[in-house]
Amino acid sequence: MHVLRLNTILFVTGSLLWYLAAGLILYVLIAPVTVESGSRDPVRRPVLRDEKKKTELPPIAEFAAVWHIPLQRPVFDPPPPPPPTVIKPDPPKLKAQLMATAVDRGEPTAMFKIPSGKYVTLKSGETFENDPGTARIIKIEGKQVTIQFDGFEEQITISMGK
Repeated sequence: MHVLRLNTILFVTGSLLWYLAAGLILYVLIAPVTVESGSRDPVRRPVLRDEKKKTELPPIAEFAAVWHIPLQRPVFDPPPPPPPTVIKPDPPKLKAQLMATAVDRGEPTAMFKIPSGKYVTLKSGETFENDPGTARIIKIEGKQVTIQFDGFEEQITISMGK
């Protein structure tokens, strides 16, 4: 069914092209050709001074300023230099050691061995001496404690041994 349709379309298209070609040939052979017969002399007019001035080039001295300009420049700007590296100071060492965490009356607590050798039990928000300075407990979660010391925050976990 589809092949029959395709053949019909191709036949109609081919026939139209042949009819157009035959019609074009008949038109060329039968149509009257008119040739204008009247020779005209070309119009000649004098050259105006303004036109002559337009074709004159400026003196070479005017180009001297352009000779030393680098005309082959990159199309885009070079990338900016990288920013200087900022050296961050090492965070201070926490000398206290986390020994244990527990829940006391519904509030989490942490037991530390501080540099003086004593054991202290502290809650969130409390501070202790760290030799030098003081450290503050920010948060106690499970076996991890977040401590703020000298502007740095550090997370420590329960350490075994020593």
